[in-house]
Amino acid sequence: MRKIILKTVMLAGVSMAMLGCAVNETATVVVNEDGSVAQVIESNSNVLAANLKIADTKTGFVGNLLKAQVEIKNDSGSALSFQYKFKWLDKSGFEVAIDGRPWQPLTITPHESKVVQGIAPNASVNSFKILVQD
Repeated sequence: MRKIILKTVMLAGVSMAMLGCAVNETATVVVNEDGSVAQVIESNSNVLAANLKIADTKTGFVGNLLKAQVEIKNDSGSALSFQYKFKWLDKSGFEVAIDGRPWQPLTITPHESKVVQGIAPNASVNSFKILVQD
């Protein structure tokens, strides 16, 4: 009887650990040459994708560096804790300053929005992705 209970508990623990790994939602924002902004949201997770939304994005420049502001909204009835980071891209879609920014923790309470900001590492950047993982 103890073996059956132990196996059930271990199976449940392994299942929960697998569900919590590497859940991502990505918003790609491109600043076109005419100054207009295009946004595409990519998701491979039902968990964060169902509850987190990219509510708004704004871009501007600090000198010749792209500045990004992203509003992330929690549409769920419970607090969500996750990590985010900006991924900066040049005109050809190549990542600039790989590993330049660490993951940043963020908690958003139910039905709340929070704004996150970043500044591109150099002037070759014209687009970015914001990566979200739990």
